Amino acid sequence: MLKRNITILFVTVCTIVSLSGCGRYKIISTGNEKLANAVYNDDTVSLAAYTGLEAAKKNYIVTDEALNRALREDLSDFTDYKTVTRASKDGDIVCIDYTAKIEGETYDKDNDYSFILGDHEYGVSFDQKLTGVSAGDELVFSLQYDEDYSDMDFAGNTVDYDIRVKEVQEIVLPDTTDEFIKSNFDYNTYDEYIKALRNNLEKDYALESESELQESLLQQVIDASRILQYTKGEYEDAYTDVEASYADYAQMFGTDLDSIYESFELTEDDLEQEAMDLLSRTLVIHAIQKSEGFELTDDEYKQGIAYYMEQEEYDSEKEFLKDYSEDEIRRQLLEDKTLRFLVENAHITEIEADYEDY
Repeated sequence: MLKRNITILFVTVCTIVSLSGCGRYKIISTGNEKLANAVYNDDTVSLAAYTGLEAAKKNYIVTDEALNRALREDLSDFTDYKTVTRASKDGDIVCIDYTAKIEGETYDKDNDYSFILGDHEYGVSFDQKLTGVSAGDELVFSLQYDEDYSDMDFAGNTVDYDIRVKEVQEIVLPDTTDEFIKSNFDYNTYDEYIKALRNNLEKDYALESESELQESLLQQVIDASRILQYTKGEYEDAYTDVEASYADYAQMFGTDLDSIYESFELTEDDLEQEAMDLLSRTLVIHAIQKSEGFELTDDEYKQGIAYYMEQEEYDSEKEFLKDYSEDEIRRQLLEDKTLRFLVENAHITEIEADYEDY
């Protein structure tokens, strides 16, 4: 998909002049008043200041651990897995039965769950607890997670774990000689291959960092602005897009939508809030575009297609345009232009960070 998934995140916004009554064009008022210091107002949004904002940009470091993880993934088709009786160490696969509780209530439970020590899937401290264990070991421990931990349910909470180790496996990678690399990848030497792998990670991290920065700035504007009204159809479109995003998860994991909702512990209220958040995002972006008079030139459109094709690894423009319509592409390019504008007109502090902390 294109960046931020144009077919899922974009909500078509209609210009309503004076329509009311039933159907998709029914106007729903939020009851919000216009901001006294708004930089732009229309019937839909009272827009807060969107220039001169402040934010931190995380420049993610490609660590040795990250490079090794990417290497393991790249070599997965050539990898063997050997069950061992020794104690577990960094880089091993550990298979466990576990229960995780928060405030005495079971948050998660799974049998035959496997993870790689060093990937920090449940944090560094969790991996440390599972280092040096063998099949048959049983562990009971608690971990306190920081407020900014990536899993919002764990963040700021103490999680109680009850674990039984079932198996420890050693990951046996192939002998990555120059000959092996040349035979199986588009590189002549191992060093050339590793350099390319690192460069690809750096590019991915840079894109993630930029996207995170843009969304942080946009969220500041959304939080400070006020949505005045929207149409029933706009909300329905947003709700449909939220459902579509979870339907993609369901397809990915080979299950149905209800099972995904249950897995994420989503209620109808949660889905409605996500739809409203998505709609607010779209309405604020459109308000900024109207305030600035943003339009898309033909050259920007052509350059945008080339960029998206490169990002999504399309070889043929014809095939690309089969998957995305011109309207979808133009809307996404205008959104990208708007988000870049926020960054260009903000005060940014750059900091280094490990991607694992993201």
